[in-house]
Amino acid sequence: MLNNVEIRHLHSGHLPVVRGCIDRLGIQDVLDRHLPAHPQSQASDAECTVAMVLNILSGRVALWQMDDHLAGMDVELLLGEGVEASWFHDTRLGKALDRIDAAGTDTLLSEIVLGYLTSSEPAPYSVHLDTTSFVLYGAYLDAEEPVPLHGYSKDRRPDLKQLVFGMSVHSGLGFPLTATMCSGNTSDHTANRAHIAQLASLLPERDEVTIVADCKLVDATTLGQLVTSGFHFVSLVPDAQNLRGNLICKAWDKFENIEDWPILATKPGKRKASPRLHYRGMSFPAYVGMRIGDPDDKQLSAELMRGLVVYSDQLAARFDESLAKKLKHEKDKLEAAMKKLPKTFACDADARAALVPLTKKLKFHIAELSAIPEDVVEKRTARGRPRKDAPPPPTTTVWTPNVVLQVDDEAIAAARRKASCFVLITDWPEDRWSDQKVLGEYRHQALIEGHTGFRWLKGPAAVAPLFLKSSRRIRALGFVFMLALMVRNYIQFTLRREMKKRGRGVRHPFSKKIDDNLTTEVAMVLFDKQISGFAKLPGEAWRRVPPKLPEPAKDVLQLLGLDESVYAKPPPRRKRMEDAR
Repeated sequence: MLNNVEIRHLHSGHLPVVRGCIDRLGIQDVLDRHLPAHPQSQASDAECTVAMVLNILSGRVALWQMDDHLAGMDVELLLGEGVEASWFHDTRLGKALDRIDAAGTDTLLSEIVLGYLTSSEPAPYSVHLDTTSFVLYGAYLDAEEPVPLHGYSKDRRPDLKQLVFGMSVHSGLGFPLTATMCSGNTSDHTANRAHIAQLASLLPERDEVTIVADCKLVDATTLGQLVTSGFHFVSLVPDAQNLRGNLICKAWDKFENIEDWPILATKPGKRKASPRLHYRGMSFPAYVGMRIGDPDDKQLSAELMRGLVVYSDQLAARFDESLAKKLKHEKDKLEAAMKKLPKTFACDADARAALVPLTKKLKFHIAELSAIPEDVVEKRTARGRPRKDAPPPPTTTVWTPNVVLQVDDEAIAAARRKASCFVLITDWPEDRWSDQKVLGEYRHQALIEGHTGFRWLKGPAAVAPLFLKSSRRIRALGFVFMLALMVRNYIQFTLRREMKKRGRGVRHPFSKKIDDNLTTEVAMVLFDKQISGFAKLPGEAWRRVPPKLPEPAKDVLQLLGLDESVYAKPPPRRKRMEDAR
């Protein structure tokens, strides 16, 4: 009888795990409530969205010809009983994006986020905020917001139009809370204020939230909006503000020897043999101008805040490494400017005066100005050979400008002190948040800039908006990428938290060592070879063969709180359940 058995296999990989986490976060439930299935549609908008999220997290970011891509996969196991790959063609996905935008991407994302936040006990946490730019190709015919425009390009492609993308993430797990897509010339200040307003309307009032962002947050209007909205904040003071220089001077006046500064944090050097690098610092009271209430009000209110001056061994070493190059650049720049001056001057005063503007901008050198006199024989004006008894031609004295440079050790020391420090500003009093906690929270800003944020969006997920021709679909696709990042970070956070709780990690798929700090991508490698098997006898329907998961994969499922049935039983379809009722 075995000769009559038909067998076939379909790829499933790690995507059933992703689908299980999508259900845990309630993403499809929210989408189904706001995007009810059309009676003539074979696939609902929610199912199309889940299919796009699965596509992104499978490593294939192109959203075109997804029906062909899904044809070789176990679509029923991923999307529900009776679902066919041919339903998810380009036109259907495009219409789903249109309906997502019509329903409101902010509304959908807010409800998903709020459902997650209210499912746990209230606790103080931080929200990291930042913006980046996405470059675009092609012509965009509609004039709706966001509009692709030329602006300051963080991708260093000023020749291309772009959109400004902003995002805020939960500090604990990198869970995206808000996302905005703005026109290409939107300033960071404007984008930050839009995020703060969105967060204020989203986050529960019971939560105590600290906003962490880069120096673009330190703006009178933005800080006033933060205080009015009831948020705490930690941010970097911009280099251009006098407050930064004043606080750094106070710190060095208090302790001239860096060894006397309190150590706030340490980190290993670049190599194993390198000494550990230190962060040292201290806090000072600081008055900061804020625009409370009306953003157009020119009157600023001076609010007492706290400035934390931090000395970094890494910044000091970076200054020392670049010093020789800076000295040479300053010297070469002066020599190039002197070549543009006249070679000689009629008097000593004129020669020295011409050098003054060139040496005013010297930072690391002391310039000794002088003029070298020289007697020059004047040219004869008469034609022909001079007579033997003619008097010798007259001579005149001219002055050649000259500069002697000496390294200014005091200026270099002052520049090193300033370059090796940065200043953080916060409204948290020192008895609530220690200096170590303020610095540690700001160092976590890499959460949004690294592989849990923009680096993932612009790297592994880079990016289909380049090929969309509609601002509406750009907004909707930005929402889809937020969902993908949300699921990806949720998996990573949950795995690491549960491994630390039990005190034991999972076997790394490459090194084969026990590791309790796996990323989502590495953990999902354990499921790469997983396939769905089917068997069929003549005249009977296909039967699904129970899977055999390796032990490390079972371990990951257990840590995520998922059952092995995610590989054995297709999820029910909401539309069919409603039809049955």
